[in-house]
Amino acid sequence: MNKFLILLGAIIVVVSCKSDKTVLTLSNGIHISNAHIITSEDGTYSPYVGHVVTEEGKIIYVGEEEPTINGSFESIDGTGKFLIPGLIDSHTHITEVQGMLPYQMEAYPELAEAFIAQMPRSYLYFGFTTLINLGGISEKQISDFNSQPLHPDLYHTGRSGASVANGYPMNFAPEEFRFDGAPNFIYLESEADNIPDKFNPSEHTPKAVVERIKKSGGIAVKSYYESGFRGMPKLPVPTKQIMNDLMENTHKNGMVLTVHGNSLEAHSFLTDVGVDVIAHGMWNWGEYRNVPSDSLPDEVKNVLDLQIQKQIGYTPTLTVLAGEEALADSLFLNDPQLKKVVPHKLLEWYATEEGQWFAKELFSELPAEEVHKIYGDIQAHAMLALKYLSDNNGRILFGTDTPSAPTYGNQPGHNGYWELKLMKEAGMPLDQILASATINNAQAFALDSVGSIAVGKKAHMLLLSKNPLQDIEAYNAIEKLFVSDTVVEREDLSVN
Repeated sequence: MNKFLILLGAIIVVVSCKSDKTVLTLSNGIHISNAHIITSEDGTYSPYVGHVVTEEGKIIYVGEEEPTINGSFESIDGTGKFLIPGLIDSHTHITEVQGMLPYQMEAYPELAEAFIAQMPRSYLYFGFTTLINLGGISEKQISDFNSQPLHPDLYHTGRSGASVANGYPMNFAPEEFRFDGAPNFIYLESEADNIPDKFNPSEHTPKAVVERIKKSGGIAVKSYYESGFRGMPKLPVPTKQIMNDLMENTHKNGMVLTVHGNSLEAHSFLTDVGVDVIAHGMWNWGEYRNVPSDSLPDEVKNVLDLQIQKQIGYTPTLTVLAGEEALADSLFLNDPQLKKVVPHKLLEWYATEEGQWFAKELFSELPAEEVHKIYGDIQAHAMLALKYLSDNNGRILFGTDTPSAPTYGNQPGHNGYWELKLMKEAGMPLDQILASATINNAQAFALDSVGSIAVGKKAHMLLLSKNPLQDIEAYNAIEKLFVSDTVVEREDLSVN
């Protein structure tokens, strides 16, 4: 009798479980089964084997139990594979052809066109399904990018950054053209004598500048604190009042304030103000530039401590330095991974005397060993600052500044993979690296629809053959990408 009751109870449990099983009916869906799902909403990871179902580009089911699915859908067996959210690069510039000036793009239109057509695919090839363009961008450039058959989601900071008059990067425009087209600059009283009279200061307040950025579709405001580099004259920088006004108006318009700054001086100023994101790591230590690279000066540490306390977003951008140093590396252009994402004729042009123009301008006659020593010392400081933040609960965001300069050393997608590896080299744990490129960026820039694998979010995911919590090379072991409602084999994204 007891055996009969036990058996009857087991049957009731099975029937009950079956009746509660999730049933889904799809018209254009994807079912990824038995994959190791690695996702997080807070940077803490607890991987498990489970199932993900999408419909019309949105995630509608995530769980350990396999649902019953009816209708039209594609089945993907994820057994032994690792499923993570698509990566987010929060600092890109999609408006440029790496290593080329405008006149060179005009002289070689076929090279420029091939690069522009491949660029979105190159970002996808290395897993970047969401990009934020930090800097000026035109409606045509946005439209051209989005018109490509396959491309990451693109967000931006409007038609121009919030630069103070004659400050960085406005200073790069020839003086006679600097104010053409009434750029969206911030009026600076100290520069009043150098601003044409036709510009009304009331139209160039932080409030007016932010409103124009919002109107042009920006999700964030990009500003700058840069007093100069490479021997340029000292540049005007924003006052504390201007930066506070910028931040107040940015928040009033529901946006994020991210500011260029890579020096101790800049980080100290921006941390004191309490901006949302600093768009570069701190590698220029000013008067401490020659200190050993195995310890932090107290002043540097104090600034980093305050960033941690205020939870200011910190974007290391280690490949800014690496991408310039690459110009002194005779083997860089032979990297097999570059050939996957850079049109081959453009790679050949980079190797020509004309293609080496920026290397000559940057290094003059410096021998390669000296270049590597200089950049190595600066990079060591950048990595030490990153390690300190990583060890002490800093808010680290993934971004590459691709390209940081007219260097062929910062290539789309490839630069992101390089950045991930440099973060690991700096001593940052693999779980923090994954969080920085997914949920941290999504939360910092209020991108609620991406950054994790969860019901209601976009189906931007990567299926890997290696575990990114155990091996940094996992980011180069992508097998398939899920870009909304499209399943893409990674190799189909490489250069034809």
